[in-house]
Amino acid sequence: MLLGVVFTAVLQAQPAIPWAADRPLTWADFQGAPPRNTTRDAYTYYGISANFERDARGRVTAEVRCVFMPEKSWVRPPAKASAPLLAHEQLHFDLAELHARRFARDLPDLLVGDDPEAAFQRAHDRMMDRLREEQERYDRDTDHGRDAAAQARWAAEVRRRLAVGTP
Repeated sequence: MLLGVVFTAVLQAQPAIPWAADRPLTWADFQGAPPRNTTRDAYTYYGISANFERDARGRVTAEVRCVFMPEKSWVRPPAKASAPLLAHEQLHFDLAELHARRFARDLPDLLVGDDPEAAFQRAHDRMMDRLREEQERYDRDTDHGRDAAAQARWAAEVRRRLAVGTP
């Protein structure tokens, strides 16, 4: 039985950029138009896609990917000169990658029973809640990247988590 699900952001025909340790974001990647009357300087839009397969023995394999969506991500022109803001936005993408890794790691154990689609949806919802909470805490703690000391602490911790694979 083959089951597949895509969630979080509809992965349309736009060129998505997969998360990669050796491919940091650049301001050129932010191709969307800022909304009118926004107080933000930039916005990172990412997607997490997942599919899973259950074989005849009930074993589950899963593939999860985190991607950056250029056409939905934007930066106001004056902010393009800010390397600290770009680093802040990169960390939003890095946090999404950490949660995608955790989801990939946990998913096979969560898809047990007679209704794997329902189990998938519950697991997805929990992952998205955790991700949203951490993204909000990150913005709060760093004052959206304006608190350099807090930004440095978050950056070091996220780098550590990415290096050791700890979501």
